[in-house]
Amino acid sequence: MEIGVITNPNSRKNRNRPDRAERLQRIVGELGEVHKTSSIESIKPVLREFLRKRARYWVADGGDGALHWMLRMGMEVLQEEEFVGQSVTLPVTLPTKGGTIDFVANNVGIEGDAEGILGTLRRSVEHGATIEETEVDSMVIDGAQIVDGVEVGFRTYGFASAAGGIGQRFYSKYYQAEDPNPRTIVKVVANTVASAPIALTPLSRLPLGSWTSYAKEMFEPTACKVMLDGMRLPGESFTGVHVASMSINLGNVLRFFGKADQPGLMNAIVGTPSPWAIIRNIPRMARGEEMRGRDILDRPCRELTMEATGDELLAPIIDGEFYRNVKRISFRVGPRVRIPKVVAPKAAAA
Repeated sequence: MEIGVITNPNSRKNRNRPDRAERLQRIVGELGEVHKTSSIESIKPVLREFLRKRARYWVADGGDGALHWMLRMGMEVLQEEEFVGQSVTLPVTLPTKGGTIDFVANNVGIEGDAEGILGTLRRSVEHGATIEETEVDSMVIDGAQIVDGVEVGFRTYGFASAAGGIGQRFYSKYYQAEDPNPRTIVKVVANTVASAPIALTPLSRLPLGSWTSYAKEMFEPTACKVMLDGMRLPGESFTGVHVASMSINLGNVLRFFGKADQPGLMNAIVGTPSPWAIIRNIPRMARGEEMRGRDILDRPCRELTMEATGDELLAPIIDGEFYRNVKRISFRVGPRVRIPKVVAPKAAAA
């Protein structure tokens, strides 16, 4: 088997597409298998079968979140007794731009939709064509969550995290939309800037609806302590804690973490800037330039650790996925992941 595909019939994009798996199976044909994975727990058995059948390509029918869970579960399966002694490595992994932001696919240069990407991949395999691959750093992430009052450790892998502060608040607003997309990014930024003169001043006492609180909610700091490459950063409350192992492009609207494209390094953006300092940096975010400010660190790093210090636990977002009730979490440079650069027309256009 050459191509193994996982698709979640319950995902937002697939809820009204009951024949999704069958449609994708017709596209990959005899070269691959498409499996439904309606829960995180159901991913592992599928990936075991992909490994046993030596699938060269693991395809996540979705975006950053789908790729995130496939990567995490794949790393766990590779550590199982059946595979650990076989020198089996992680196959080439491929997202299909079915998510709400798709920063991984955009970073690598993948184009098209799921049908077009899978069709192009199948034809390339059939004809023995060279498929360009890109290797990118991942992050290995160790944390501790509070589950039913008990501290439980976890390990996952990812590419970018809004671990606290403005980035985490942004995603909370972003996912409140019924159909998050690049226009939603613009809307959240615009609402934040427009409401700041009201929400962050005595005008917030006026009966002006959500305008009195929107920006305040966005700029609410996260109570935590932060260690960066073994150095304790001053303070126990941060307006922003962000880290990534690759540069990201959020819907061609905002761009961050350019320093992470140097192999072996992550890029941390951490600090305690005022809301006005963050707003002044929005043009730099749009251009993908370094954040500037007296209270902003935007620098390469190899390890970042944060721990909740107040009553509220952390809720970091990793590759667009929420991890809730987190007591502490650390990010280190992880294994390099191979991703094929598949450029395809959209199926409808083709």
